Amino acid sequence: MTVPPDSPPAGPAKKPDNVHHLATIAIIVLILFIALLVIFSGPLFSGSGGSNAGSAPAATEMPTAEIATRSVTCQATGVLHITGTVESNVQNPLSVEVYGAGYDSSGTELGTGYDTVYIAPYGTGMYTINVLDGCQLGDVGTYEVRIADITWKQHTG
Repeated sequence: MTVPPDSPPAGPAKKPDNVHHLATIAIIVLILFIALLVIFSGPLFSGSGGSNAGSAPAATEMPTAEIATRSVTCQATGVLHITGTVESNVQNPLSVEVYGAGYDSSGTELGTGYDTVYIAPYGTGMYTINVLDGCQLGDVGTYEVRIADITWKQHTG
């Protein structure tokens, strides 16, 4: 059967929506650009490419220190006497809290103690911790020494 010549067509022909496709492509390109910027901006702004010797500390420098030496004695009174040094590896003064604990041969904690050490930039500080009832004479126990907290003050000049 043929359509009579005076009848209207089945519907108007649709025009392609180029504006919608262009907007979609623009959004995809923008997202890719932002993703690349985020990925590659880390090394650009971290300062890892050059030397900053003698300059102000970077804002991302984390205060770190480590236990350099440790020594322990078990006194006749049952006091566990722990001494040693802490080293700083940053160019800022640090306040380092050192934690110590004594354990008996079965791993049960006998006692704990703390000492706060103030360290100059790239310096070393001594700690002394006395753990009351931290050891039992004749018992083969263990002890632990670790850094519990670090605070620092950034140079201002």
